[in-house]
Amino acid sequence: MFATALLIALAGAAPLDDDQAVGTAGAAAAAAAQDVDPAQRGVIPYPPEFFAAAQPSTALDMITRLPGFTLEQGDSARGYAGTSGNVLINGERPTTKNESLEDMLRRIAAPTVERVDLIRGGAPGIDMQGRTVMANIVLKRTVQVQKVVNLQTYYYPDGFFGPILELEGSRREGDTALEGSLKATIDRTDNTYDGGVRLRANGAGVPTSKDALKAYDTIYNYVLRGAAEQPILGGKTKVNAKLEYFGYDRDVTATRVFPAPAREVTGEKLHNWTGEFGARYDRKLSDRTDLQLVALQNLGREIYGSTFDVPTLSVDYKSRTDTGETILRSELKHRRSDNLSFEAGLEGAYNVLDGDTTYFENSVSLPLPAAQVKVEELRGELSGKAIWRASPKLNVEAGARMEVSRISQSGDSDLSKSFFYPKPRVLATWSPTTTDQLRVRVEREVGQLDFGDFVSSAGTETGTVDAGNPDLVPERRWVIETAWEKRFWGGGAVVVSWRHAEIQDVVDLIPIKSVFEAPGNIGDGVNDLYQVNVTVPTDKLSISGGQLKARLSWAESEVTDPTTHVKRRISGQTPFTCNVSFTRDMPGGKWSWGASTSCQNEQRYYRIGEVRTFAYEPFLQGFFEWRPRRDLTIRTEMANLTGRHKTRTRVLYAGNRASGIVTQVETRETPFEPYLFLKVRKSFG
Repeated sequence: MFATALLIALAGAAPLDDDQAVGTAGAAAAAAAQDVDPAQRGVIPYPPEFFAAAQPSTALDMITRLPGFTLEQGDSARGYAGTSGNVLINGERPTTKNESLEDMLRRIAAPTVERVDLIRGGAPGIDMQGRTVMANIVLKRTVQVQKVVNLQTYYYPDGFFGPILELEGSRREGDTALEGSLKATIDRTDNTYDGGVRLRANGAGVPTSKDALKAYDTIYNYVLRGAAEQPILGGKTKVNAKLEYFGYDRDVTATRVFPAPAREVTGEKLHNWTGEFGARYDRKLSDRTDLQLVALQNLGREIYGSTFDVPTLSVDYKSRTDTGETILRSELKHRRSDNLSFEAGLEGAYNVLDGDTTYFENSVSLPLPAAQVKVEELRGELSGKAIWRASPKLNVEAGARMEVSRISQSGDSDLSKSFFYPKPRVLATWSPTTTDQLRVRVEREVGQLDFGDFVSSAGTETGTVDAGNPDLVPERRWVIETAWEKRFWGGGAVVVSWRHAEIQDVVDLIPIKSVFEAPGNIGDGVNDLYQVNVTVPTDKLSISGGQLKARLSWAESEVTDPTTHVKRRISGQTPFTCNVSFTRDMPGGKWSWGASTSCQNEQRYYRIGEVRTFAYEPFLQGFFEWRPRRDLTIRTEMANLTGRHKTRTRVLYAGNRASGIVTQVETRETPFEPYLFLKVRKSFG
């Protein structure tokens, strides 16, 4: 690739010298971070020496430099099992669903980390959650006290500052810990722009109108959280709590420049409050048996409003959504021997969504299907699995989860449904050498119904209304995934993977009541994902302290369109994505710099009478980081250097897409200017 070659050329090839001792130590640690114990062939430990050249400030800095590893945040599905990301802390997933892994890792100071284990295929006592690769942050048990102040700001070309203030404090000693943090953010998104253009043409391609677009938005985010861990009742207990407010305000003005002057104004306002409380109790019942109990409570309220105004029409849409989730879970782990272990789990959950929507045109209320709805779900899951290390080279994990649930809806319509789904899973890992590994996973996955699909919603800017539809069933998939991994040069890795899914009851849009569109099941489909993940340490290329990472993904899918009855790609899928980054830690350990870029990509959504396509230009950014002292880090990022544009294209049809008659093509292109990010992190140990 030209971009990759340019980055390497800019890095400046230079032989190692005596001043590069830190980088040399890191390379030696990388070479040592190999599977020396055949019984733990699937686990690669990375000690602090491996990251020494980078002088990381947080655990996130360490995770981003793991060879062949990409951080995944997990999903927001209801329940606790199967929703975690791919990073553990002391062998356990965090007892939270409302906080991203990235934020949690940012709060773990690098000096408190004993090592980072890269788990490939499985390891005794580790719940892989259906993933083939996990990272485990192992914390030091000695007394660790950290007080951190993060001062950050975004700066935009129009003079807008987006400040972020973070205050963090923690104390840990063995199984006792206390931590808390406060974060306040005022910023904007890429939905702020000046110089956007909207063009409309008829089906023959003749322009009918042109508008100049200008938009301004602001986000407000305030987060307060705390956690405590303490030995109690023969085990240890951890409790955590979090309160968060998120606000969003946006205004868009379209000024008609052709054929005649006109003006169109749209607006959005969002207020979202969430609270979470979690508790976990761990106890060793015997030398080989462990018990874990988890309780989790989430509550939330969202108030949203959008408006649309032109001289002849005024639209006002409002919604109020209250949500809640209560989870209780128990898990028992038993190690029969060093090569065989068993796990069993039982989980119960109650979920609720209470939604209310109103829609007015010129102050006249228009009724929407399922506008006032309360959705409730009772769900239980029984799980069990066995982990067998058949030989030093072969590890097999087999198990199943049995899920039963009942979803009921009341309000504008009353309906209830019950579901039962077995979800078996087999994961096998074969490591013929210390640097090669083959992983295969076969699993039945069951999606979850989005409670938001039960309630009507409207897009005032696009003039579309989606009705709620309670008559849905979850998507089910039979998945086979295989990955081959090759380790080289101590810190290098190549991972090639393929994931195939046979999908039942794909969820997309269907017509309802002959007027509205609504989420619905459209039949069966298939989905394939091909991925290449490469990490190259550049020390052997005479570029000390460098790391090149690339991730390429190709996606293919097929489903029968419910409107045209022909085969097409599944809505919302991105055919190709790529991310390439280069980071170099300069000799001496005080300076680092790097750059990253993404490829141009697009997503396409198929509505009943419209095809909507979103296209995104490449995103390029670079950074410089200076660490004058171990307790002080100053980082500058120059983002969106190419001024990425976003384009939305709407192709509208007469009646529905089956007619084949295009009535209008609307192209909306919006710019996003480059911006600067500055961060100062000061720790007080």
